[in-house]
Amino acid sequence: METGLKGKIALVTGAGSGLGKAIALGLAREGADVAVNDVKLEAAEDTAEEIAALGSRSMAVQADVADEAEVNRMVARIVGEWGGIDILVNNAGATSHLLIEDTEKAEWDRVLSINLDGAFNCSKAVIPSMKQRGGGRIINIISYSGERMTMIGGVPYTASKAGIWGLTRQLSFELGRYQITVNGISPGNVITPMLRSGTTPERLEEMKKWYPLGDMPTPEDVADAAVFLASSRARMINGVNLAVDGGITVPVAIGVDWETYTSVKKEAKKRESR
Repeated sequence: METGLKGKIALVTGAGSGLGKAIALGLAREGADVAVNDVKLEAAEDTAEEIAALGSRSMAVQADVADEAEVNRMVARIVGEWGGIDILVNNAGATSHLLIEDTEKAEWDRVLSINLDGAFNCSKAVIPSMKQRGGGRIINIISYSGERMTMIGGVPYTASKAGIWGLTRQLSFELGRYQITVNGISPGNVITPMLRSGTTPERLEEMKKWYPLGDMPTPEDVADAAVFLASSRARMINGVNLAVDGGITVPVAIGVDWETYTSVKKEAKKRESR
């Protein structure tokens, strides 16, 4: 499928590992030149080297997306060296798993500043270049937590993701007249090295049962969605939040898998026959 991405210039934040890295590599495989942002320069450089090996131009740029001045310097460098930015993927993020009574204001500020302020700072910074180039793509990595409560704890995380979804809709309206589309992607729990290291193989297999497909998304699944939304094929898609979650948000009761459901139903039938 022709994507129209060859020669396009992309900036992916938080691309030193995980989802961001997979998205950066996915865009590079389609011929895009990719500026790799991460707060850790070494991680950004590692991803940039892999992109260069694919034959695309790459640039590692260290910046804290929560800092507007750093973001503006980062964007100015990319525009100055490469001539502009066509695609922005706001992926950099932070999480929190505390209940509200255990959440200090500093923790709230930390998560909101990276997740929500970061998306705002980067989006605002790239708009002039996209307007000059006749259009562009802004893709925000949200979460299904942005539309519904999906975990116990994590008040700042849930609030920040809901905020990014609101920002996505608002910008899709404001920027559409410049042929800049703004969309979101909401992954489910993604099988990343971080997830694997933080759980047991048995627990991971149990988690997969929550999903109607019986499996969980990988970083490459999310990258495929980002590549599509960045492509010329998605020119009329604007203001949507694309779920890449294996259908986990379809059931009302998240965490109730098909095996559990059928087991409960069998027990109910036994009781009825007594």
